[in-house]
Amino acid sequence: MRSKRDFIFILIATLFVAGCSSESKPAVANSSSEKSVQSAKTSSVKKALPVGEIISTKTSNPNIAYKMASKQVKFYRSLREFGTKGGVYSDYTNEKGDIIGVNRVVTTTKGVYYHVIRYSVSETGGFEGKGKPDSLGYVGGQSLRPFKTIKSEWTYAHKQPYYVADPNSHRIWNRPAYTEAYTYITHVFDRLTTQQLYATKELITHKDLHYVYLETAKGRKLGWVYKARHTLIAGKYRDPGEQLLELKKHEHLVTKVQSKRSTGNRVGANDSLSLRQRVYLVKNKRHHIVRALVISMDNRPTKIYFHNGRAVKIKTYKYRRTLWKSTTNKKKLRSKYLAQHVGSYLSVAAISTHFYASKSKKLAKVLTLGADGYAYVLIYRNGQVKFVTGGQKDNITYPYHEYD
Repeated sequence: MRSKRDFIFILIATLFVAGCSSESKPAVANSSSEKSVQSAKTSSVKKALPVGEIISTKTSNPNIAYKMASKQVKFYRSLREFGTKGGVYSDYTNEKGDIIGVNRVVTTTKGVYYHVIRYSVSETGGFEGKGKPDSLGYVGGQSLRPFKTIKSEWTYAHKQPYYVADPNSHRIWNRPAYTEAYTYITHVFDRLTTQQLYATKELITHKDLHYVYLETAKGRKLGWVYKARHTLIAGKYRDPGEQLLELKKHEHLVTKVQSKRSTGNRVGANDSLSLRQRVYLVKNKRHHIVRALVISMDNRPTKIYFHNGRAVKIKTYKYRRTLWKSTTNKKKLRSKYLAQHVGSYLSVAAISTHFYASKSKKLAKVLTLGADGYAYVLIYRNGQVKFVTGGQKDNITYPYHEYD
């Protein structure tokens, strides 16, 4: 009997414990459910935007240009801050005159909103390659109006021949500056000064500036350059030695060209540091130098006349190979002759020609002084030539291969 009573007691105790355990489980489940509901409510509050619920987001072509439609336009950092005073990133006053592109279109229950960028070039005036345009944040869909950066563009029926005059006043771009979301320099003229180039297309920007699209004689695509007379000369390329030197009977011509390595293979924002300087030496039947034509770092010719080993005349030419300055002053031709644009010395390189005594092995040195660097050609009486190109240490330059 006792064992039977013990069994009944154990059974009742087991049932009691089991009952308590089963009653505690719903309590835990209720607590978890309440937390989930609270979390969902909190999440829905965080996602609420002042612009309404987002229906769709689409990418857009930023090269389609816009301008601000009114003076009340404001740009906001994000859609969450849209319409708030503290969320204003910029406004009409700060962006007046800027061209704007749309790279994302957001449609919500309250309307259409644009994520926009400012048409840009790099801070180095187009150098340093392709980058990203500056973001301006978000703006309402009614705040912008369409704008054409290109008035007209056409392809020539026949390609037009050109060759380079001034190699550093303008560079070659992917598209004319500020006509697309991000424009940048693709090539420089440093090593194109002796090549025949062709223009295949032309366009007119919203500022009435003409640009031509260039390629080489072999069909290599280059890009767009501003159509300026001091940059390009229309017509077939002419070698400056053949154009500016006329050989007399018993005279012969010797040509010297700077090596690529000697230039340093660097590109400057203001100078053509990688241009290969050239020298044309005219010698008589006694092998004495009677004339020398030097093509300097900025592609301008300097012609010096010699008689009995002394300079008797010097001519400095413009970029288009027309005469700029000339002198027969004996005092200057015994020491130094400086040719420079007084009012434009920061943008146009000065050319300083030094002369040496008749006992010296050196004959003359033509030095080009630029903003980013310098270069000179040293001519010896025996016909040897030394080429030097150097850069200013404090100035930023770039590897030539990035703009070849």
